[in-house]
Amino acid sequence: MTSKHFISKKEAKRIWEAMARYGIDITGESLEVAAQKSASAYYIGGKPMVFQAGDLIPSVYLLNYRNPSRNIVTVDEGAEPHILNGSDLFAPGIVSMDDSIRKGDMIFVKSSKGYFIAVGMAEMDAGEVMATKRGKAARIIHFPGDELIRAFP
Repeated sequence: MTSKHFISKKEAKRIWEAMARYGIDITGESLEVAAQKSASAYYIGGKPMVFQAGDLIPSVYLLNYRNPSRNIVTVDEGAEPHILNGSDLFAPGIVSMDDSIRKGDMIFVKSSKGYFIAVGMAEMDAGEVMATKRGKAARIIHFPGDELIRAFP
């Protein structure tokens, strides 16, 4: 792995502001960065908290460290093991979701026990998911043990 180094306050501000859009407040946190060919990781206290693989993606660590206040989807116990293995999120496994979620939004998947288990991209609007309870609701882009976590331990 490449070496980590602290980033400037100006660069950190870009990350803080991006996370604030999801209701995740990390303002003032010192961030270290490590980069590889296709992605970078921003660390807080030695844990990878934000990944940059095209988009900025909050890690599952960050979601559980500083709970987001929006774009939350809660799943039932039956859906959890599939999501933790990287499967996409299907509507029947959803217990509740933020009404404001629209197709293309980043979503944060919460277990029935109250902790975050994945990050995804919505494939349908929240209203459609909750009304029909059918189809693929989100494509999972990050989960514990995925390539990003393995690339940036």
